[in-house]
Amino acid sequence: MKRVCALFALSERTYYAKRKRQAKPNNHFGLAVEIKALFEESRGSAGKRTLKARLKSQGIEVGLALIRKLMKQQGLVSKQPQKRWRPGTSEKASTLFNNVLNRQFNPFSETTVLCGDTTYVKVLGEWHYLAIVMNLAHRQVVGWRLQKQHDATLVIDALNHAMLTTKRTERMLFHSDQGSIYGSEAFIQCVKQHGLIQSMSRRGNCWDNAPMERWFRSFKYEWMLKDGYSSLEEAKEDIKRYVFYYNRVRPHSYNQGLPPILAKKNYQGLLI
Repeated sequence: MKRVCALFALSERTYYAKRKRQAKPNNHFGLAVEIKALFEESRGSAGKRTLKARLKSQGIEVGLALIRKLMKQQGLVSKQPQKRWRPGTSEKASTLFNNVLNRQFNPFSETTVLCGDTTYVKVLGEWHYLAIVMNLAHRQVVGWRLQKQHDATLVIDALNHAMLTTKRTERMLFHSDQGSIYGSEAFIQCVKQHGLIQSMSRRGNCWDNAPMERWFRSFKYEWMLKDGYSSLEEAKEDIKRYVFYYNRVRPHSYNQGLPPILAKKNYQGLLI
Protein backbone atom coordinates (compact mmCIF):
# COMPACT_ATOMS: atom_id res chain seq x y z
CA MET A 1 0.00 0.00 0.00
CA LYS A 2 2.80 2.41 0.93
CA ARG A 3 4.58 1.59 -2.35
CA VAL A 4 1.41 2.38 -4.34
CA CYS A 5 0.99 5.72 -2.52
CA ALA A 6 4.62 6.60 -3.14
CA LEU A 7 4.29 5.83 -6.84
CA PHE A 8 1.10 7.88 -7.02
CA ALA A 9 2.80 10.83 -5.32
CA LEU A 10 5.76 10.59 -7.71
CA SER A 11 3.46 10.48 -10.72
CA GLU A 12 1.53 13.47 -9.40
CA ARG A 13 4.73 15.51 -8.94
CA THR A 14 5.89 14.56 -12.45
CA TYR A 15 2.52 15.57 -13.88
CA TYR A 16 2.51 19.01 -12.25
CA ALA A 17 6.18 19.62 -13.11
CA LYS A 18 5.40 18.89 -16.75
CA ARG A 19 2.37 21.20 -16.65
CA LYS A 20 4.54 23.94 -15.15
CA ARG A 21 7.12 23.61 -17.92
CA GLN A 22 4.43 23.74 -20.57
CA ALA A 23 2.87 26.83 -19.03
CA LYS A 24 6.22 28.63 -18.77
CA PRO A 25 6.41 31.39 -21.41
CA ASN A 26 9.15 31.31 -24.04
CA ASN A 27 11.52 34.08 -22.94
CA HIS A 28 13.62 33.63 -26.07
CA PHE A 29 10.89 34.02 -28.69
CA GLY A 30 12.33 37.24 -30.12
CA LEU A 31 15.84 35.77 -30.22
CA ALA A 32 14.59 32.64 -31.96
CA VAL A 33 12.89 34.77 -34.62
CA GLU A 34 16.12 36.75 -35.19
CA ILE A 35 18.19 33.57 -35.42
CA LYS A 36 15.83 32.12 -38.01
CA ALA A 37 15.92 35.34 -40.05
CA LEU A 38 19.74 35.38 -40.09
CA PHE A 39 19.83 31.66 -40.89
CA GLU A 40 17.50 32.15 -43.87
CA GLU A 41 19.51 35.18 -45.03
CA SER A 42 22.53 32.87 -45.31
CA ARG A 43 20.48 30.36 -47.35
CA GLY A 44 20.80 27.83 -44.57
CA SER A 45 24.60 27.92 -44.39
CA ALA A 46 25.13 29.75 -41.08
CA GLY A 47 26.12 27.61 -38.12
CA LYS A 48 26.01 28.56 -34.44
CA ARG A 49 29.36 30.39 -34.51
CA THR A 50 28.42 32.45 -37.54
CA LEU A 51 25.07 33.29 -35.96
CA LYS A 52 26.79 34.26 -32.72
CA ALA A 53 29.03 36.70 -34.62
CA ARG A 54 26.09 38.11 -36.58
CA LEU A 55 24.06 38.64 -33.40
CA LYS A 56 27.06 40.27 -31.71
CA SER A 57 27.36 42.73 -34.61
CA GLN A 58 23.78 43.76 -33.80
CA GLY A 59 24.58 44.25 -30.11
CA ILE A 60 23.08 40.91 -29.00
CA GLU A 61 25.36 38.84 -26.77
CA VAL A 62 24.30 35.22 -26.57
CA GLY A 63 26.08 31.91 -25.89
CA LEU A 64 26.60 29.10 -28.36
CA ALA A 65 24.59 26.65 -26.22
CA LEU A 66 21.46 28.79 -26.40
CA ILE A 67 21.87 29.38 -30.14
CA ARG A 68 22.25 25.64 -30.70
CA LYS A 69 19.13 25.00 -28.57
CA LEU A 70 17.00 27.53 -30.44
CA MET A 71 18.25 26.25 -33.80
CA LYS A 72 17.31 22.70 -32.80
CA GLN A 73 13.86 23.80 -31.64
CA GLN A 74 13.21 25.37 -35.03
CA GLY A 75 14.75 22.55 -37.05
CA LEU A 76 17.53 24.75 -38.41
CA VAL A 77 20.44 22.61 -39.58
CA SER A 78 23.44 24.27 -41.20
CA LYS A 79 24.73 22.92 -44.49
CA GLN A 80 27.74 20.76 -43.78
CA PRO A 81 30.31 20.93 -46.59
CA GLN A 82 32.37 17.84 -47.22
CA LYS A 83 35.97 18.02 -48.32
CA ARG A 84 36.02 17.80 -52.05
CA TRP A 85 39.10 18.28 -54.16
CA ARG A 86 38.67 20.06 -57.47
CA PRO A 87 40.77 18.26 -60.07
CA GLY A 88 43.51 20.35 -61.59
CA THR A 89 43.43 21.20 -65.25
CA SER A 90 45.43 19.00 -67.58
CA GLU A 91 46.48 22.07 -69.53
CA LYS A 92 49.86 23.59 -68.79
CA ALA A 93 50.43 27.32 -68.61
CA SER A 94 52.28 28.81 -71.55
CA THR A 95 54.56 30.58 -69.09
CA LEU A 96 55.19 29.56 -65.48
CA PHE A 97 56.11 31.88 -62.61
CA ASN A 98 57.73 31.18 -59.26
CA ASN A 99 55.62 30.87 -56.15
CA VAL A 100 56.51 34.36 -54.88
CA LEU A 101 53.61 34.39 -52.41
CA ASN A 102 54.80 31.14 -50.80
CA ARG A 103 51.66 30.84 -48.63
CA GLN A 104 52.22 34.21 -46.97
CA PHE A 105 48.50 34.78 -46.66
CA ASN A 106 48.82 37.59 -44.09
CA PRO A 107 50.57 40.33 -46.08
CA PHE A 108 52.06 43.46 -44.52
CA SER A 109 50.29 46.77 -45.13
CA GLU A 110 52.90 47.92 -47.69
CA THR A 111 52.19 44.81 -49.83
CA THR A 112 48.97 44.21 -51.72
CA VAL A 113 48.27 40.60 -52.66
CA LEU A 114 45.52 39.77 -55.13
CA CYS A 115 44.63 36.11 -55.59
CA GLY A 116 42.68 34.72 -58.53
CA ASP A 117 41.05 31.47 -59.51
CA THR A 118 38.24 30.13 -61.69
CA THR A 119 35.43 27.60 -61.29
CA TYR A 120 32.47 26.35 -63.28
CA VAL A 121 28.78 27.27 -62.94
CA LYS A 122 25.91 25.58 -64.80
CA VAL A 123 23.69 27.94 -66.81
CA LEU A 124 20.90 26.58 -69.04
CA GLY A 125 22.42 23.13 -68.67
CA GLU A 126 25.83 24.23 -69.98
CA TRP A 127 29.04 25.06 -68.14
CA HIS A 128 29.98 28.70 -67.76
CA TYR A 129 33.07 29.93 -65.97
CA LEU A 130 33.47 32.27 -63.02
CA ALA A 131 36.72 34.12 -62.29
CA ILE A 132 37.21 35.72 -58.87
CA VAL A 133 39.90 38.13 -57.60
CA MET A 134 40.36 38.50 -53.85
CA ASN A 135 42.42 41.05 -51.91
CA LEU A 136 44.10 39.08 -49.12
CA ALA A 137 44.29 42.10 -46.79
CA HIS A 138 40.78 41.46 -45.42
CA ARG A 139 39.67 38.62 -47.73
CA GLN A 140 37.51 41.00 -49.77
CA VAL A 141 36.33 39.99 -53.24
CA VAL A 142 37.33 42.94 -55.44
CA GLY A 143 36.72 41.62 -58.95
CA TRP A 144 34.81 38.92 -60.80
CA ARG A 145 33.63 37.85 -64.26
CA LEU A 146 31.21 35.17 -65.52
CA GLN A 147 31.18 34.03 -69.15
CA LYS A 148 30.72 30.92 -71.28
CA GLN A 149 34.29 30.70 -72.56
CA HIS A 150 37.20 29.64 -70.39
CA ASP A 151 39.81 31.90 -71.96
CA ALA A 152 42.19 34.76 -71.17
CA THR A 153 39.40 37.35 -71.48
CA LEU A 154 37.72 35.80 -68.44
CA VAL A 155 40.63 36.46 -66.08
CA ILE A 156 41.70 39.73 -67.72
CA ASP A 157 38.25 41.25 -67.19
CA ALA A 158 38.18 40.02 -63.57
CA LEU A 159 41.61 41.57 -62.88
CA ASN A 160 40.69 44.86 -64.58
CA HIS A 161 37.54 44.96 -62.46
CA ALA A 162 39.61 44.42 -59.32
CA MET A 163 42.13 47.14 -60.16
CA LEU A 164 39.38 49.77 -60.45
CA THR A 165 39.06 49.86 -56.64
CA THR A 166 42.42 48.49 -55.47
CA LYS A 167 44.63 51.05 -53.77
CA ARG A 168 48.23 50.93 -54.91
CA THR A 169 50.94 50.07 -52.41
CA GLU A 170 54.72 49.80 -52.52
CA ARG A 171 54.64 46.14 -53.60
CA MET A 172 51.80 44.41 -55.45
CA LEU A 173 51.40 40.73 -56.32
CA PHE A 174 48.92 38.69 -58.30
CA HIS A 175 48.83 35.00 -57.38
CA SER A 176 47.04 32.13 -59.15
CA ASP A 177 47.41 28.47 -60.02
CA GLN A 178 49.23 27.28 -63.16
CA GLY A 179 46.13 27.34 -65.37
CA SER A 180 46.86 28.01 -69.02
CA ILE A 181 44.81 31.23 -69.08
CA TYR A 182 46.94 32.71 -66.27
CA GLY A 183 50.08 31.89 -68.23
CA SER A 184 48.77 33.25 -71.52
CA GLU A 185 50.61 36.13 -73.15
CA ALA A 186 47.50 38.34 -73.03
CA PHE A 187 47.07 37.90 -69.28
CA ILE A 188 50.79 38.34 -68.57
CA GLN A 189 50.69 41.67 -70.40
CA CYS A 190 47.64 42.72 -68.37
CA VAL A 191 49.48 41.95 -65.13
CA LYS A 192 52.50 43.96 -66.27
CA GLN A 193 50.36 46.93 -67.30
CA HIS A 194 48.94 47.09 -63.78
CA GLY A 195 52.46 46.95 -62.31
CA LEU A 196 51.93 43.65 -60.50
CA ILE A 197 54.41 40.87 -59.76
CA GLN A 198 53.03 37.56 -61.03
CA SER A 199 53.14 34.49 -58.77
CA MET A 200 51.90 30.92 -59.27
CA SER A 201 51.18 27.95 -57.05
CA ARG A 202 53.27 24.84 -57.37
CA ARG A 203 51.90 22.22 -59.74
CA GLY A 204 48.96 20.28 -58.22
CA ASN A 205 49.22 21.98 -54.80
CA CYS A 206 45.87 23.61 -54.04
CA TRP A 207 47.02 24.78 -50.57
CA ASP A 208 49.28 27.34 -52.27
CA ASN A 209 46.10 29.24 -53.13
CA ALA A 210 44.04 28.20 -50.09
CA PRO A 211 42.02 31.45 -49.62
CA MET A 212 40.58 31.14 -53.11
CA GLU A 213 39.83 27.42 -52.68
CA ARG A 214 38.00 28.31 -49.48
CA TRP A 215 35.94 31.04 -51.17
CA PHE A 216 34.77 28.74 -53.95
CA ARG A 217 33.87 26.03 -51.47
CA SER A 218 31.82 28.54 -49.47
CA PHE A 219 30.07 29.85 -52.58
CA LYS A 220 29.18 26.39 -53.86
CA TYR A 221 27.93 24.95 -50.59
CA GLU A 222 26.37 28.05 -49.07
CA TRP A 223 24.84 29.81 -52.03
CA MET A 224 25.06 28.45 -55.58
CA LEU A 225 21.85 26.85 -56.87
CA LYS A 226 22.48 23.10 -57.04
CA ASP A 227 20.49 22.60 -60.25
CA GLY A 228 22.10 25.56 -61.99
CA TYR A 229 20.63 28.80 -63.33
CA SER A 230 17.97 29.37 -65.96
CA SER A 231 19.77 32.32 -67.59
CA LEU A 232 23.10 34.10 -67.62
CA GLU A 233 21.51 37.21 -66.09
CA GLU A 234 20.05 35.17 -63.23
CA ALA A 235 23.47 33.65 -62.54
CA LYS A 236 25.20 37.04 -62.59
CA GLU A 237 22.64 38.59 -60.23
CA ASP A 238 22.94 35.68 -57.81
CA ILE A 239 26.75 35.86 -57.80
CA LYS A 240 26.53 39.62 -57.28
CA ARG A 241 24.28 39.04 -54.26
CA TYR A 242 26.71 36.53 -52.77
CA VAL A 243 29.68 38.85 -53.27
CA PHE A 244 27.71 41.57 -51.46
CA TYR A 245 26.74 39.14 -48.68
CA TYR A 246 30.30 37.81 -48.36
CA ASN A 247 31.94 41.25 -48.32
CA ARG A 248 29.46 43.14 -46.16
CA VAL A 249 27.46 40.69 -44.04
CA ARG A 250 29.04 37.26 -43.61
CA PRO A 251 31.40 37.04 -40.57
CA HIS A 252 34.94 35.93 -41.40
CA SER A 253 37.20 34.20 -38.87
CA TYR A 254 40.28 35.88 -40.41
CA ASN A 255 38.78 39.27 -39.46
CA GLN A 256 37.86 38.21 -35.90
CA GLY A 257 34.24 37.70 -36.88
CA LEU A 258 33.83 40.83 -39.00
CA PRO A 259 32.91 40.86 -42.70
CA PRO A 260 35.72 42.13 -44.98
CA ILE A 261 34.30 45.63 -45.60
CA LEU A 262 33.72 46.33 -41.91
CA ALA A 263 37.15 44.95 -40.98
CA LYS A 264 38.71 47.20 -43.63
CA LYS A 265 36.94 50.29 -42.25
CA ASN A 266 38.01 49.50 -38.70
CA TYR A 267 41.61 48.98 -39.83
CA GLN A 268 41.69 52.28 -41.70
CA GLY A 269 40.20 54.00 -38.65
CA LEU A 270 43.07 52.74 -36.50
CA LEU A 271 45.60 54.21 -38.94
CA ILE A 272 44.11 57.69 -38.73
